[in-house]
Amino acid sequence: MSPVSIAIIGLHGSLGQPITDVINSGLFDDKVKFPIKALTRKDDIPSNDKFQYIKTEINSESVDYIASELSGIDVIVELVPARPDLIATLEKVAEKVKPKLYIPSQFGCDLDKVGKIIPGFAPGKIQHSDNLRSFGIKTVDIVTNFFAQPNSFMYTIVQHLGVDPQANTVVQMGPVETKIPYTTVEDIAKSVIAVATTPIEKLPNKLKIKSDSITYREFIEKYELNNNVKLTIKESLTVEEANKKLEEKMKQSGGFNYQDLLFYLHVAGANDLEYDDKDSQLINPNESIWKWQKY
Repeated sequence: MSPVSIAIIGLHGSLGQPITDVINSGLFDDKVKFPIKALTRKDDIPSNDKFQYIKTEINSESVDYIASELSGIDVIVELVPARPDLIATLEKVAEKVKPKLYIPSQFGCDLDKVGKIIPGFAPGKIQHSDNLRSFGIKTVDIVTNFFAQPNSFMYTIVQHLGVDPQANTVVQMGPVETKIPYTTVEDIAKSVIAVATTPIEKLPNKLKIKSDSITYREFIEKYELNNNVKLTIKESLTVEEANKKLEEKMKQSGGFNYQDLLFYLHVAGANDLEYDDKDSQLINPNESIWKWQKY
């Protein structure tokens, strides 16, 4: 497969720096056509042999300019927040550019599955991918389930696993042996470039990758060890009780409420979000490109 040209939109979010680090590491140098084009609003970032920075806003007035700058690009990687105005603009850009592959900012849970548990969970993201595919563009959603990142998700942000880090308590939902897939941000970054450089005919519309899976029991034990604390069980709920609590909370709030996101994710995890590693094997066969990190 010939090296592919890549454009990245949104390098300043949680995945921006990890992806920059992966590109600078040289791990995929023989598969990428440099420089990578990167859209930015900042005007003080000099381009180099790896990155060509394109200063621009992303709005209706910049569609033609962005499309002309990205003309002929093979892959567009989108890392921006799922704001309706941004998404609408980027769909117009994609329709003009017609890349061979588009990777939207879908990282996280399997939206189709979680949407059946939590009504109204990120419907805009699903529609975004559908819109891109309607243009005839190969669009691959990358499911990672829970992020894992020191000083952040699964380390200090742990409420979606039932832990209250201030009170050192835990709410258990469902069996403690239920497995939770997770992916470290470093592995997500490597996976994005791996997907971008995989022959398109090998890619499904949805890839479910993971660094590994961990049970709630294993997570609690590791959290206690890492933080030198002992968690007290505040409440134990069956999956059915957790779902009932979700239903009541959503009724009180009038539907999906972003402020309750971590609670939603906890309930979703209790409903079993586990999946196998066949897609991880597809992009990184037998860890031949890199070793998946463990929590």
